Amino acid sequence: MRHDPNPAARVVVAISGGLGNQMFQYAMARRFAHVNDAELLLYLGTRYKPGKSRAYGLTKFRITGRLATHGEAGGLRRVRPWRRIPGRLLPGLLPAPDPEVVAEKTMRFDPDILTRRCPVKFNGVWQCERYFAEIADLIRAEFTPRDDLDRRNQDMLIRIKSGPSCFIHVRRGDYVTGGVYACPPDYYAEAAALVRERVGSSVRFFVFSDEPNWVREMQIGGANAEIIDWNGEAPERDLELMRACDHAIIANSSFSWWGAWLGDLGERTVIVPRIWFLGRSDLDDIAPSRWLRI
Repeated sequence: MRHDPNPAARVVVAISGGLGNQMFQYAMARRFAHVNDAELLLYLGTRYKPGKSRAYGLTKFRITGRLATHGEAGGLRRVRPWRRIPGRLLPGLLPAPDPEVVAEKTMRFDPDILTRRCPVKFNGVWQCERYFAEIADLIRAEFTPRDDLDRRNQDMLIRIKSGPSCFIHVRRGDYVTGGVYACPPDYYAEAAALVRERVGSSVRFFVFSDEPNWVREMQIGGANAEIIDWNGEAPERDLELMRACDHAIIANSSFSWWGAWLGDLGERTVIVPRIWFLGRSDLDDIAPSRWLRI
């Protein structure tokens, strides 16, 4: 006879923002559910309805867990326990216990978060490797695309793997129009020079950006850099190409953070901008200490 999961052993995480943020939210909650042998529920609310500027993208990966209803996210659902009377086992209905709501207060790593008890609901971004480092292999396995790469991306993957390679991710778009700090060309030029110094002059650069024409105009990565500009509707394919590169130069972007981290298996040089957000002093834990800040 099948019993419902223990309603106390559930982890709810609010999913919001672009794909990079969604991946941080999932990874943090996945670790918490894994360690506590709990059910993982992903709560979207109304954030990804038609017409919204962001799309829910985690279904493109081999993730576990399931989408939560509004009632499950707020503790209003009803669960079916079983009670025994002489000779019979009868179902009953009880309200599920309300999850403790844990909101992110700072972008610094907060070890207290990992000690919370189920049921719990997490609200935040949780952009720090230390929230899920102990299941890093599991996270990397689950953040692989469900679908195989198409021929064009397979051909690019072969090129990337054929010699020393480094990806560059350039984030502009809403950063520029919204007044957010966008890394200048000088940052990418200095980072590329540093990679050549550490790896050798034969390294090839592969550039990913939401403004490929600007990248071409500024010659980011040099005149011979290859620009991958055809995966706009399938960002998980860009991530798969990024993780295959030997080295990485990232923007102050959660998306390029994941491109760097997914392939960071110990031998990768990762260069990250020293400035992430202007006017904040709690950003030291965003990038792992092994990455180079310039």
